[in-house]
Amino acid sequence: MKFTTYINSLHELSIAKDAGAEEIIISAKDLNRFSKLSILETNKLLKEAKKLEMTTLLEWDVLYTENEIDSAIKSFHEIDLDVVDRVRVQDLGVMEYIFSNTNKEMELILENGNHNLFGIQTYETYLGERLKKIILSIELNKDKLTEYIKELKTPVEYLGLGRILLFYSPRKLLAPIISGEKEGINYSENSYLEALGESEESPHKGFPIIENSHGTFMFHIKDLFLLDKMSELIQSGLQFLRIDLRFYKDFSLLQKITKAQTSDDIQEVKELYGNKVIRGYYQINKSDVLFKKLKNYRIQRKDESYIGEVIEILKGNYLAIDIKGSTNFDINSHLKLITPEGKELLMKIVSMKDIKYEDITEVENQKIVLINYMSGVWPKSQVYLN
Repeated sequence: MKFTTYINSLHELSIAKDAGAEEIIISAKDLNRFSKLSILETNKLLKEAKKLEMTTLLEWDVLYTENEIDSAIKSFHEIDLDVVDRVRVQDLGVMEYIFSNTNKEMELILENGNHNLFGIQTYETYLGERLKKIILSIELNKDKLTEYIKELKTPVEYLGLGRILLFYSPRKLLAPIISGEKEGINYSENSYLEALGESEESPHKGFPIIENSHGTFMFHIKDLFLLDKMSELIQSGLQFLRIDLRFYKDFSLLQKITKAQTSDDIQEVKELYGNKVIRGYYQINKSDVLFKKLKNYRIQRKDESYIGEVIEILKGNYLAIDIKGSTNFDINSHLKLITPEGKELLMKIVSMKDIKYEDITEVENQKIVLINYMSGVWPKSQVYLN
């Protein structure tokens, strides 16, 4: 099995060569979702890689609308194709352009669609001998991956280590928020913004978010790690394992990854990597069983003794409750609060105010009521009379 990885500098190129990586992925920011390289920098890296006799893969993985692709084609033709061995594509329009207008060998990225075997084999037939590799989705579990590898004529690549993309939008979703917080700052089309997101319906937080000229991307809080399954992947017939260290601080980890032989070696890599990791769908894809859990059952309303929902918390001062039920309560009532993570908390009301911050003793016709603060309560916690 061969290793494939991304390169963004001459230093990383040198490390990849020493680590034994036979092929490398290089691209420019105009053509790639996460690259920060200019066309000039991209051409320089491609030329240096060819001098080292490495297989050069130009990744053109951006998805386009019709009015955007013409500009991307111009950028593509600024690349020195003489030092490009293959072009990796995801957008079908880009695939057709490369197939019809160049003689370049191709690699097809099918990580975000075409999970059925018939569809994948259709691409094989259409692209013929020009197609040299298919990049399959990590949503295909071990059994499906093994089945597809046996049925396909084309070598397969699979992600072994790297971030898991959860959400993509061509819209700019971070800049409007930041602009609102910092008035007077202008964010250009080429801005590269990073943030961490959190869920409103659960305590999960720390989702990496990137916004750049191609849109907004959100990733899982844990990275995919399948290096401890390399023997299984080799037995499945997998020919290429992709190591994505673009978002990792120390690229030299690649050397330990490619030379890892024992379980102790793999454990050392995992510890050095540092980020929390999971195996994703590799063992079994049970994503369908989660549909009924798309809404957090812990915060779904139960009408018996139901009062409402915590909508705001000011630490040390109050809990703001949006009154949604018909259950009456007053300043001496005892409440039960159920947090989004399922924890039950009991409290007694000792102070109660309306939205004008005036003291009240009963709910009456109030829509929002402020009661005494209690630690451990989250927004979206459900409130019941105890």
